[in-house]
Amino acid sequence: MGTVDVVFGKVVGVHIDDNVLTDSGRLDILKIRPLARLGYFDYTSVTSVFQMVIPDSERLLIGLEGAAARNLR
Repeated sequence: MGTVDVVFGKVVGVHIDDNVLTDSGRLDILKIRPLARLGYFDYTSVTSVFQMVIPDSERLLIGLEGAAARNLR
């Protein structure tokens, strides 16, 4: 049998290159093309982005658009 290692950590800082930000200051996922583990020996990378907004549910949307401070109301 193989072994499985688990690593727990705390992020204490993040550096984001200005070249991967949009004009509005959001992270441009298509520029960084992050990897995702699928299982088995399979991985993928992000090649497209789309939005799917929950209809008629303003309270659920608060924070998802990047304005988490609105949750404090």
